[in-house]
Amino acid sequence: MTAPSASHDATAATSTTQPHGSSGPRRPRQSRSGKVRAVLALGAVVGLGTVATLAAWSDTGAVTGNFSTGTIDLKLNGQDGTAALTSLSMANATPGTTIYANLPVLNNGTVAFTYGFTTASTNGSDSPALNANLTWSIVSLGTATTCNATTFAAAAAVPATNISPTATLSAAPAITGRALAAGATENLCFQVTLPSSAPTGVQGKSTVATVSFTATSS
Repeated sequence: MTAPSASHDATAATSTTQPHGSSGPRRPRQSRSGKVRAVLALGAVVGLGTVATLAAWSDTGAVTGNFSTGTIDLKLNGQDGTAALTSLSMANATPGTTIYANLPVLNNGTVAFTYGFTTASTNGSDSPALNANLTWSIVSLGTATTCNATTFAAAAAVPATNISPTATLSAAPAITGRALAAGATENLCFQVTLPSSAPTGVQGKSTVATVSFTATSS
């Protein structure tokens, strides 16, 4: 009985022998495991590329701001609007009569302001008019509240506090630029006089003076 191994060996030898007449060596076939290794290597490259595109670390923050407005609140003799100042009056006056009246000017707001005022007066139909024969002057007492002949004379002697030198009521000057801090009070001392030289014609006459204030934020 003939053994089959000889024929199998011959076939194997024939498959690995270079055919007669071939011009060069045969190229070895790439094995299946080689292809797998190539694919795996490519996957490693792709994976490295993905890691390189990750976002950098970051942080965020914000700020807020709050805004509000201040207030302007002028009070005259502790009152808003048209204030009553009963001390600023003269009744049954005769030549040589003088009265003094203190007016507190308060900044009741939350911001500083400057204020000023003008004076207007009525004039009767008769001549001579009383407002043209009354003398009118104003000084600042600062925070002091006593307004009389002594304190008035002391303030009038200082230019900075003699804010409205003597003039007739009908020609009282406008006052501007009085600075007043929030919460502060300035006391104005008024002096009104019917001079000893007042003419007989002003007997029985009357006039009304109105002092108008305006406050403006600094």
